[in-house]
Amino acid sequence: MSNNRGFRAARGGGQAQGRGSGDDRYRGGGRGGFGGGAQGQGGRRGVSRASGGWGGATRAGGRGRLGDDEFTPGGPIFGLQVEVPDPAVANKEERDRPKLGDNVYKKFGNGVLLPLRPGFGKFLQSEGDFKSEIYLRTNHFALTLDDQKEIYRYHVNIADPEIPPGRKRRQFFLNLLQDIPELRSMQHRIATDYSTTLITAGKIEFRNIVEELSQAKPDDEKSNEEPSNVEQPGESKSDEKYFRLTYHEEGALPRPTEKPSRVTISLVGVVPTSEMARYLQSVPEDSTHLESRLSTIQALNIVVNATPNENAAIYQASRNVFAHYPRNTNPMEMTDYQNVDLTGGLIGVRAYYSSAKTSTARILLNVHGQCSPFYPELNLRKLMELFDRSGRDDFAKEKFLRRLRVQFDHIKKDGQNIKTVGGFCHREDGLGSSESVRFKSSQYPSDISVADYFKKKYDIKLQFPKAPVINFGSDDKPVWIPVELGIVMPGQPFRGKLNDEQTTKMLQMAARGPAENARRLVNAGLKVIGVGTSNPILSAFGISINTKMIVVPARVLPPPPLLYNNQAPFKPEKASWNLAGREFYRSEPLQKWSYLRCGRSTFPDNYLRVLRQQISACGLGDKGPEPLQGYHAMLGKEDDDKTDEALRKALQRAKDNGVKFLFVILERKSKAIHARLKFFADIVVGIQHTTLVHAKLAAQFGDRGNAGVDYFANIMQKVNMKMGGINHILGLDGMSQKIQPKTTMFVGIDVSHPTYTTLANAPSIVGIVASLDDDFTKWYGSTRIQEGRVEMVAEIGELMGERLNLYCQRFDKYPENIIIYRDGVSEGQFEMVLKQEVSAIDAKCAQMYPRKNQKPPDLLVIICGKRHRTRFYPTNAEHADQTRDQNTRSGTVVDRGVTSEKFWDFFVQPHTAIQGTAKPCHCTVIRADRDFHPDVVQRLTHNLSYLYGRATKAVSLCTPAYYADIMCERGNKYLSKHLNKRWPKGTEFKANESPWQADVHPE
Repeated sequence: MSNNRGFRAARGGGQAQGRGSGDDRYRGGGRGGFGGGAQGQGGRRGVSRASGGWGGATRAGGRGRLGDDEFTPGGPIFGLQVEVPDPAVANKEERDRPKLGDNVYKKFGNGVLLPLRPGFGKFLQSEGDFKSEIYLRTNHFALTLDDQKEIYRYHVNIADPEIPPGRKRRQFFLNLLQDIPELRSMQHRIATDYSTTLITAGKIEFRNIVEELSQAKPDDEKSNEEPSNVEQPGESKSDEKYFRLTYHEEGALPRPTEKPSRVTISLVGVVPTSEMARYLQSVPEDSTHLESRLSTIQALNIVVNATPNENAAIYQASRNVFAHYPRNTNPMEMTDYQNVDLTGGLIGVRAYYSSAKTSTARILLNVHGQCSPFYPELNLRKLMELFDRSGRDDFAKEKFLRRLRVQFDHIKKDGQNIKTVGGFCHREDGLGSSESVRFKSSQYPSDISVADYFKKKYDIKLQFPKAPVINFGSDDKPVWIPVELGIVMPGQPFRGKLNDEQTTKMLQMAARGPAENARRLVNAGLKVIGVGTSNPILSAFGISINTKMIVVPARVLPPPPLLYNNQAPFKPEKASWNLAGREFYRSEPLQKWSYLRCGRSTFPDNYLRVLRQQISACGLGDKGPEPLQGYHAMLGKEDDDKTDEALRKALQRAKDNGVKFLFVILERKSKAIHARLKFFADIVVGIQHTTLVHAKLAAQFGDRGNAGVDYFANIMQKVNMKMGGINHILGLDGMSQKIQPKTTMFVGIDVSHPTYTTLANAPSIVGIVASLDDDFTKWYGSTRIQEGRVEMVAEIGELMGERLNLYCQRFDKYPENIIIYRDGVSEGQFEMVLKQEVSAIDAKCAQMYPRKNQKPPDLLVIICGKRHRTRFYPTNAEHADQTRDQNTRSGTVVDRGVTSEKFWDFFVQPHTAIQGTAKPCHCTVIRADRDFHPDVVQRLTHNLSYLYGRATKAVSLCTPAYYADIMCERGNKYLSKHLNKRWPKGTEFKANESPWQADVHPE
């Protein structure tokens, strides 16, 4: 991505923020800081490179872990001075509480009714470890908006020709802000989303003039006039501007072939900041100014993002996410990137997300740190060399490089020395090189090789003439350039799929404890987005942001009682327990089992002995395996047909011999092979199985006397569930009295969308599960494909009908209560869920329930998910979980201070974080037919997380939604190879040619 910024200074007045401008606000003073001087203006190399930066930071006395920096060492966050929640917010919450009744609904959006919050969860001193509510910090900062400031919104339309979304449209907006005098004169009083919107502090004073400039004038003659690429085709209204603008790269004139686009800038209206203020102070029942909330928040995000967008040292990783990209002092080496090297030609860069949101009586700015993969600023040939070490083929390498922007020093014209990778020259004997690729040139009488051309024209003798040559033009008009001459432009995020090793390293960088993350947010994240220093942009719009995290009240729920076979109920500590001395609540013996070794994996006698012991100890039988030597599949490469055939034959041979269950030992962790195994076992052959990775298995055995026991005991949980057994249940106090067995069905729904596929219009995957027993431990599910990128479940009525029929077969009636946990839905989609999915469920129930002379069920629909960026931090050592990272405790619930100002939502953290900073689950109730108290819903959601049967831990996402997510993941595995074949460009997905569409093998 080009980082063409610095136009504030170009528009006159103000502090220059372009590259090499002398802006020191974002430069670190010591080792591991943000780095020294920024790169030269407009993203061109050769002016000055930053030294140090994030890549150079280490722990004191050593290199430390990948990604360590100056924020890694330090004390716990609760060592800081503790503040109390904002009294004004707390008082408003208390004032609003008595005015709310049960089942109060108010309009949200286009006439959709959502339940208002009927109160807050109750603190019961007798249950928990604390005598009162506790206080937590959260990664939100109070944002104050001067509602007397006049802020305006303008719409920008670009046509004839239209500029497509992406880098080119972004550059066009930069041209717009630089080349139009009325916009240039706004200086810090204008911000844009680089797509369709301008936000301004004050109205733009358009001039009613007709002017055509055909020649560029010297700089001292055109300070306030349109440049030569601007044409105004007629009279403009006072609130509207029409003109033609020709696209050009920064620092360059428009190309002769570039056609001018017709641009219309129209005033949409005033951003309703005063209405927003009244909305935040209104009672919950009053939704008069609800629409002002969405409009104002969008405008605020555009203004807040303006500072990092215009800082030349900051690069955009994705929407609302910005990073201080580490510069490379020597593009021929990766020395500066050793501490952030993900391998395979990628680096990890810490980035920061920011977004405004509303809460009770105030506006908050949510700031979150994350790690994003970027391409290194490196010689292109060196980058290809690093990629080759990953062992992937030329097809994958071309995909890895495509659309990458590369700079060439042999091209002297500004703005034309940056090229975009098109592809390789594919030949029968491999990739074309600078020696082998020849072309016709008007400058020379006969065909000439790329190597000879560069020697004759530029006097450049290539050092690597046999290296692949890349086309930086089009298929019709290729432009062949040797890779050794190019330097990858800095700040380009990687949009593809990380391999297993890169994912592991990225998690190592990202998984940091709450104290380290909090230090980094306050001391680095706020600076990246321009908070905490003198900021003329925010000041111009009347925005101020407090640099202290807000403090919110919370409480900690106790764990529910768990019950195993022939034992008294117990309450686990820290949301975790083990199977020592415990028997499954109900075991289902293995009838006939064996094992399958894949590739070079082994399964020695001592492994087999411990496995048999654990099968017997867990009550799953004392026979097997049959045959004793198991089965073997010699695999080829991860994605070739030999591997497929070997897996299919081995699985089919086992099934033909009467094997009912297989333990499959994989040679190594491989997503591709695991996906193919699931496809053949679940879809083609139909055999129950579970997988083990040889390396992890081998690590369990050694000098320890209990070698492998705990590992195999955990494996047995999956085995028992797959065979129809029950591992554990909740004790009598685990459910509310309002949730009665034989009257309630829990449902989980999720939809996953295609990523990194080579097929156009790839499908989305739907997963649905429902509980069908008294103890809520038997979950029956379905998965199927539907139209790609569609979040709403198209066949939800049919899928729910299947669940209801199964429930009726079990209990001879339909459930009186259906509690639905819907995963993966954003606030903007609540309306669609209610209108499309919930309405379809209502219709299906209205159709089916009369068959049993029953009235339709009461629904409780909860949107739950972890795709949010809210985190909480303990303020007291007693409130932390006493693990190494000292996270918030399992059972933490927050429903005040940072939640919705009107509607019914809460955060719950049932689990104990294994590593990094704990991420709570965010839940929003969008339908409540019964008068559930908030405390009941919160405890229910928390306790259900202990019913996940495949682990001896509470899970972070409520069990119904977790199982639905697993169904979606399994569907993605079934289609993984098909969606990522080497399809011709533009090939579309066809359902009738897909190897899988719905459900699994009937056996």
